[in-house]
Amino acid sequence: MKALLLITLLWMEDPRARVADLEEQAESWQYAGKLAKAEEGYRSALEAGEAAWGESLPVAATLARLGNVLRLQGRLDEAAQIQERALKIRERLAPDSPAVADSLHHLAMVAYDRGDREAMSQHLQRALAILERWPPDSLEVANVQGALGIQAMDSGRFADAAAGFQRALEILERRSPGTIPVATNLARLGTTFMMLGDEESAVEQLQRALAIRQKLAPASIGTAVVLSNLGLIARNRGHLDEAADRFRLALEIYEKAVPNGLGGSGNLNALGIIAQMQGKLDEAWSLNSRALEISRKLPNRYDEANILNSLAVTAEARGNLSLAMDLRQQALALFEQWSPAVIEKAETLQQLGNLNRRMGRHDQAASFLARAVDELESQVEKIGGSQDLQAAFRARHEEIYRSAIDAELERGRSAEAFHLVERSRARSFLTLLAERDLAFSGDLPAHLERSRRDNAARYDKALRELARTPAQEAREALQRELARLRQERDQIAGEIRKASPRLAALRQPRALDLEAARKVLDPGTLALSYSVGKDRTVLFALTRDGGLQVKILPLGAERLRKEVENFLESVRSQQAGSTDLYRELIGPVASLMESSKRVLILPDGPLHRLPFGALGRGGRFLIEEKPLHTALSLTVYGTLRASAASSGKLVAFGDPRFPKSMQAKSGIRSLGPGLRSFDWSSLPYSRREVESIAGVHPGALVYLGEEATEERVKSIYDARILHFATHGYTDDRTPLDSALVLTIPEDQAKGRDNGLLQVWEIFESVRLDADLVVLSACESALGRELSGEGLIGLTRAFQYAGARSVTASLWSVADQVTAELMARFHHHLAAGLPKDQALRAAQLELIREPLRITTAKGQTIEMDASAPFFWAAFQLFGDWK
Repeated sequence: MKALLLITLLWMEDPRARVADLEEQAESWQYAGKLAKAEEGYRSALEAGEAAWGESLPVAATLARLGNVLRLQGRLDEAAQIQERALKIRERLAPDSPAVADSLHHLAMVAYDRGDREAMSQHLQRALAILERWPPDSLEVANVQGALGIQAMDSGRFADAAAGFQRALEILERRSPGTIPVATNLARLGTTFMMLGDEESAVEQLQRALAIRQKLAPASIGTAVVLSNLGLIARNRGHLDEAADRFRLALEIYEKAVPNGLGGSGNLNALGIIAQMQGKLDEAWSLNSRALEISRKLPNRYDEANILNSLAVTAEARGNLSLAMDLRQQALALFEQWSPAVIEKAETLQQLGNLNRRMGRHDQAASFLARAVDELESQVEKIGGSQDLQAAFRARHEEIYRSAIDAELERGRSAEAFHLVERSRARSFLTLLAERDLAFSGDLPAHLERSRRDNAARYDKALRELARTPAQEAREALQRELARLRQERDQIAGEIRKASPRLAALRQPRALDLEAARKVLDPGTLALSYSVGKDRTVLFALTRDGGLQVKILPLGAERLRKEVENFLESVRSQQAGSTDLYRELIGPVASLMESSKRVLILPDGPLHRLPFGALGRGGRFLIEEKPLHTALSLTVYGTLRASAASSGKLVAFGDPRFPKSMQAKSGIRSLGPGLRSFDWSSLPYSRREVESIAGVHPGALVYLGEEATEERVKSIYDARILHFATHGYTDDRTPLDSALVLTIPEDQAKGRDNGLLQVWEIFESVRLDADLVVLSACESALGRELSGEGLIGLTRAFQYAGARSVTASLWSVADQVTAELMARFHHHLAAGLPKDQALRAAQLELIREPLRITTAKGQTIEMDASAPFFWAAFQLFGDWK
């Protein structure tokens, strides 16, 4: 009893202890979602502090905490007044201190909630100016970096947002690991990944945030935010029941913590969208209407615009197009006024265009959709980071282009439609091609070059550790580290672009219009450009001297994907070519085919994986009719052909060496979950292949066995033809990790490459002036498919590195037959045939004549290699000459 009395007396005599206890209790109520109780606790702490010290720094700290609770309740005017009072005290008693920066951070967040972006920016700039004079790893710096991330996300600069959240997270995980601020920045980072379309990384960060919050603050608003974002991802993946459960849990938290607040309206709207997706239109309308009623009483008009769009979806589903039009127009006006830099604005313009199409207003539709395309391209430029990030973002919104293309076709404007196709194709790759000389120009600052090399070394190290780590928990940690290093690599790439003194003056490539595209084509070339939509495919056929023909093919993306996969399965089982796909894809332009000398295929969607040469009719393959070559778009085609042909010699790599410990393994799947397995065994026929092709190219440089190293590849510049006969692997999950396998060193010495020539390394470290690169390896033409961008993989990397053409394979090829095919291909090249004709001639020889192959034991056997499986995998990408 005496001890309790002593503690009570000490508590009464020491106001610091009393204030601390009151604030600790208030914080626990805040984390429990009891914001009214939290406010009461902070006001009691404020009263005790003012009684003890008057206007002091501890009182200012309490004011800042109280103001934050008021902001969470949506009482923004009161929050601003409280934060201004705290700022004045801190400026008087501790000018230019981190405490002042803390108040400015809180005021910036109030301004953000009010939609006052200018005030937010001003507060954050003042805070940054102060913190520049203080330690860079303080909690105040972390808070400001987090707020800068929010500001960047709000303006559509998602790469900058991710960088800000990552910097804040690194500080917080060092200074206060496992705390609510850590969870807050994990959730913010996850939301950024979600906006960029990287749902796997988003879920990982959000789940980490949720684990912390469920332990420390299960009923807090921050927990509700995480649940809502996990619900959005589940809904995007079609897991509607899981999504609805997440939204209901979040809504329950919001309704207890902030009745009729912003989070409540957002989750009601999310539940309404699910009801609409399930066909429950009345329920959807009711939920979205309740959300709208709440939202209109709040200052954040961005959510109101989204809810109006949700109501428009239901109105359109009910057939009330005029009401849907009115709701979309209201949403567009709000986006333009309050959030001009959001992708939802482009989507709203797209839906207005589609509504006008349904109502027969074709000119109005085309106008809205043209604005939608411009808005999307503006957004892509703003998100920052690497071109791969931008490509993935554009791919997520590819339907905006398709709607605009359809609108122009409905108006009879085929030339405008073709130009939109070119605008939609490989734009990120075109930008890379325009900038590639900057990366090798010597303009790169030394500190960025060091950062790039350091990142590459740490990435290789983590990859090696992953390959030899069996424990699941350790593997998951290494996967997270690899993902973090990839994000760091993207950030460095963005900084390199910004640092180049010539980048500002660089003229970005413009997509070719119809007339310019025709001039890129040689006489006799027929270009077939496919645009694969949800319900149909549009085929644009053009030549240099003729007009443009447009054919509408009744093949939607899913049906086409199934037909292509079925065809590939028949090829793998060594059956004949497809007559159905020939009739559907080539038949509509058969007369143009007959009058052409060669065909340029510009594929889209599933067609990137289709070996067109193996399509057949009347017992003949398409390759027997015409030589073929492929490109991503006519704009890319023209760009690649613009460089002068090299005058160098053949350089060839083959028969690489692997450590015995690796040869015993059955595959490389342990390096990552998206990898296709392959055999580490030696490739004896690759040695014969290289020696054979070197014999027809005078002065050829050949690197075999121990000499076939990654370092040698990176040192080559002036090869006219660069040939690889080796293993390859494709990483579907992270295509920049796909690689050609060269000699793997027994011991990984510091500073030495690991023998895996990965896509990202080719982009960064390989510079060529090559007329042709031949990738005589399994699946070397494959990669991750991005709508509009094509396949991200080795082929694109070598084109970026400086190859006018690349020959690569679409599936795992037979070692012996490939060696023979390559020998014949190079024989015809050396005899002076153009590349497309040389490849065709080699393929025709396999179709029409039995192969005579000498085995490892010296025996000669005869083999039938006429089936497409043996010869159709190899495609020519780029210039045909």
